[in-house]
Amino acid sequence: MEDILAPRPEPSRSPWMRDRAPEAACSHPGYTKDDPTDHQFIATLDSYRDTGGLASVQEVVTLFKRCKGSGLTPLASLIAGKKVICFGWEARVWLPLFQFNRVDMTPQRGLGQVLAQLSSVFSAWELANWFAQPNPWLGDRTPAARLGWDLPAVLNAARADRFVVDGQDHPRTSVVTGGQDMDYAN
Repeated sequence: MEDILAPRPEPSRSPWMRDRAPEAACSHPGYTKDDPTDHQFIATLDSYRDTGGLASVQEVVTLFKRCKGSGLTPLASLIAGKKVICFGWEARVWLPLFQFNRVDMTPQRGLGQVLAQLSSVFSAWELANWFAQPNPWLGDRTPAARLGWDLPAVLNAARADRFVVDGQDHPRTSVVTGGQDMDYAN
């Protein structure tokens, strides 16, 4: 069996990934080392069961290889661009699987927009928990469960929760109404 973590020369890697194992992906600037306790991790694992579960970075690389023929580079690009959630626990990197289309392993539509709302106020671990916990703005459903079928509601919940955390309305964003899918990343 091929070792999926064997180092390969890839000149297109971002500087923070050069000469580092994929497990280091979430320790680049912008992701805090915020390892949960065993109890917290198990609770998060249970919270994600209904939306696909959690997988280690090695498992996600394998899924990428099956779908795309290449595993590490596309995943590293998504992590470096803060387009997906990942967090550390027990010296391993974990990713919630809800965020990927399981047919082609592309990020779920709208995920980047939601992350753009929250990544400035939440650590990677807090982001993972935000998506896994019932949210009052979403009728006590989890953002992970609602993302695929009600993106405007999840974007509004993210905006509201960001406002609760930092107390500022950001002019680059607006409330989504009428089912419109707007790009908030700019």
